[in-house]
Amino acid sequence: MMSNLISSIDIKSFRGINSFRLENLSQINILTGDNNCGKTSILEILESFGQPDDFRMWSSLIRKDFRESSLRGLTYYEGIYDLFDINSEKKRLEYTIVMDGISTNVALLAKEIEEEITEKEFYDLQGIYFPQENKDEGLLDNTQLVSKLEIEIKINGQTVSREKIYEGQRRLGLRSRSGKEKYNKNIIYISPIRHAEGNVFLSQILNYPELYEEMLTVLKEYDENIISINYDNEDNRISGKGIYKILSKSHQKALPLNVYGDGMKKAILLMSAVIKAKNGVLLLDEFETAIHTSAMNKTFKWILETCKKLNVQVFMTSHSKEAIDKVLKCTPEIIDDIAVYTMYKENGETSVRRLSARKAIEVQDEMGLELR
Repeated sequence: MMSNLISSIDIKSFRGINSFRLENLSQINILTGDNNCGKTSILEILESFGQPDDFRMWSSLIRKDFRESSLRGLTYYEGIYDLFDINSEKKRLEYTIVMDGISTNVALLAKEIEEEITEKEFYDLQGIYFPQENKDEGLLDNTQLVSKLEIEIKINGQTVSREKIYEGQRRLGLRSRSGKEKYNKNIIYISPIRHAEGNVFLSQILNYPELYEEMLTVLKEYDENIISINYDNEDNRISGKGIYKILSKSHQKALPLNVYGDGMKKAILLMSAVIKAKNGVLLLDEFETAIHTSAMNKTFKWILETCKKLNVQVFMTSHSKEAIDKVLKCTPEIIDDIAVYTMYKENGETSVRRLSARKAIEVQDEMGLELR
């Protein structure tokens, strides 16, 4: 039996989910269901559990494309506000997770008030340079009323952090957390589009020669002539940041990972993330994105078998019937470590149906029923 196993999640309130519970969790958990039924919200809750006392973690839950969204006007205030149930005046989100038999209750409470701040303070919160003419005219001290969220984080009923977020705020001036790792856990989240950024955890897998060789074998599904992956900082000596290059017989020289297609980048990201999540939890949102169906068997088989070896618990979401089927059948040796949770909305509430992998295969193949 693996250690660091999350056995249940009990959500009192988070975004649009209320009074919802996942029980009897396995080492590999597939979350499926209709759009807007809460699959990604479950992953967000699990991600926050990695550092529940750190407000930086909570602010990162502003949907994962925040940098792009900020260009469209989304602020930290709006993003944090959206974590709470929109239909409730009470600004409180709360969940309880049981890991290794230890129950931990996490709550984020917010009080919405108005505060009078100066024009200069308002500009600073938005990261906007205060115009010189306004300084010259003495407008620095002009004031205005701004909405503010006073936020309190509680763990097992004890307050561990207090923060405040102002309407329009785009900068987070948070206090240092040096030495505050009491609640930290190794939980790795991979969004559906992260591979497009070219950010991977290859430094992790290069420390495991056997797994590295296995990974190269899998990557032949994407480039049959691949030879190796190496870290090169010769061209970036000024910045100090190198790049990963792939050496292949298909090309005259090693090429940067970023010039390869999304399938190769996604496969490397997923496999390297497994190593990063050793003895922890791996969260894969829409895990099949960019992976061609012809490469799914070998890719998913390596991921699941390596998670088993490295004591990694997996939560993966998907809408794809084919991808779910591949995961269920690619590793018969560990089929009893896989469960499928189908989430759905019923009378405005979120409900769930759990099936073991064996039962899920029977439901699909013999009864012709839909898991999603």
